[in-house]
Amino acid sequence: MSKSAPVIALGLTERASPLQALLTVTAVLLSAWAGLPWPGAVALGVAGAAAMIAASQLSARRESVRRWALAAAWAGTAGVLASALLARGARATLGTYLDGYYVALAWMFAVALLPATGRRPGCGPPALWRLLAVLWIMLGALSWLGASYVRNRPGAFFLCLLLLLVLLVLCHFWFHLNTTGIVAVNSLILFLLGLPFVDLLVGYAAELRAPPEARQRLYLYDVAKQNPTAFGRWWNYYLTQWRQAEKQLYAPDPDPVLNYHLRPNSRARSMRSEIAVNSRGFRGRDIPADKGNAYRIVALGESTTFGVTLNQEDRPWPELLEQLIRERLRPPRPVEVINAGIPGYRLDQNLRRFPGQILPLEPDMVISYHGINAFHQLRDAVPFAPGARAPAYKERPLRLLADAEYRLKLIRFQHRQQPRQVPRLGAVADPLDTPYAHHYRHLIQLARTNRIQLVLANYSLAVNARSERALVEFYQVGYPAAAWQIQANRVHSDIVRALAGQHPEVCFVDTHPHLDGEHDKFIDLVHFAPAGDQQMAETFFNAIRPILETNLFRL
Repeated sequence: MSKSAPVIALGLTERASPLQALLTVTAVLLSAWAGLPWPGAVALGVAGAAAMIAASQLSARRESVRRWALAAAWAGTAGVLASALLARGARATLGTYLDGYYVALAWMFAVALLPATGRRPGCGPPALWRLLAVLWIMLGALSWLGASYVRNRPGAFFLCLLLLLVLLVLCHFWFHLNTTGIVAVNSLILFLLGLPFVDLLVGYAAELRAPPEARQRLYLYDVAKQNPTAFGRWWNYYLTQWRQAEKQLYAPDPDPVLNYHLRPNSRARSMRSEIAVNSRGFRGRDIPADKGNAYRIVALGESTTFGVTLNQEDRPWPELLEQLIRERLRPPRPVEVINAGIPGYRLDQNLRRFPGQILPLEPDMVISYHGINAFHQLRDAVPFAPGARAPAYKERPLRLLADAEYRLKLIRFQHRQQPRQVPRLGAVADPLDTPYAHHYRHLIQLARTNRIQLVLANYSLAVNARSERALVEFYQVGYPAAAWQIQANRVHSDIVRALAGQHPEVCFVDTHPHLDGEHDKFIDLVHFAPAGDQQMAETFFNAIRPILETNLFRL
């Protein structure tokens, strides 16, 4: 340093005090605004005051004042950290401080410390002051890094990684590092440089190791349990794709009971499947306005009827049912199976559609396949037992870190789960006196009044009371109350069977054989994989075949 350097440094510190005061006061106010506990705000003010004293003429003349100011600044910093981490007790979480306010606070205070890092006449290099300033810069950078990681902002995340790399490189010039310090700083530099490349290599290697069929069928329990992180990524992608499709397919409905309907002539893509809604608001090809001599079957239901298809060749069960009728019966007149399922709808909402959408089709037969969307209407008969939600996979800027985070969450979830059986059924009301049963009676009456052959089916799930606990927990990722829904499904089946028995004109179809509890035929707890849709079509075809043969081949 030149001889004029001490004079320049003294002039800088004289001018810096007002700026330091402004920055310190602003940082204290910002900390209070951002929710830092008041002891932390006080400690921040103490550290700022110490930095102003260190940059003053008094500190330049008295070494003891400078030492006490340095100790107070470090103590204040420690107080801020302790207050942030401990003052809120069990409520304190790291995510609380991953906010832009804390980034600005840390960097603002780091600037307030800079005047105290200059040389003073008769004093050595103030490495501890520099170290304190770097610590605050690092705290701000780590808060920014954490916020961009949690919010999955890759651009901000990698920019912050670059900032940390620059700070670590500058440490070689700002400090006289010993061998241990050099090794530590260089190790951190190599770690930050290598992390993105390792992430790419690990992801690429995982894709190469997985056989093509496993990559396409990650929803299967037998595949997913071997690679839970891959399933977590697939589940996120699956939900994202379906939500995007809903935006294209749904339109607001003025009826407050319905809320929305399928937008006529809409198109959407989910995964690799193309979904088309015709001009009358049903999935599938257009329906002629003139029925002619066609025999019409309307499949009424939820998303499990509408069809959650994954690939271009996948088709929902109503479409497969029409194909089976055409190929196996070879009827003398056309048979049309209309897919009237709407995702998210309950039986009572579909009943609301009857006058305006179903009856104008002049159906000869209506197949009802309803279930989980209205299970809450059975709570009087099945005491509700909410389950713990299994952790969801979160997308992060680095897949390697996201996978590690998800594994830790799964381990924590499994440790918290107490071994227990599926809750026993403890009915407190007559199932046939529940709202769900009343809606089924309304449907039976509508069919009888309009001379429509009604087919009532019970509901199938990927798991049942005989399924192992680990399998039930697997489906808790998307269905936290899966154990309770198993019991609700049993009650629902009893209701449908009993009501069909009370009305001989109603055809009851048991969908459980070869489907209920056979998880390899499901995408999730309720939606069918291609094998499940095929099984449903076979089940319905075999059940209604006698009716069709009587009606279609009658002379």
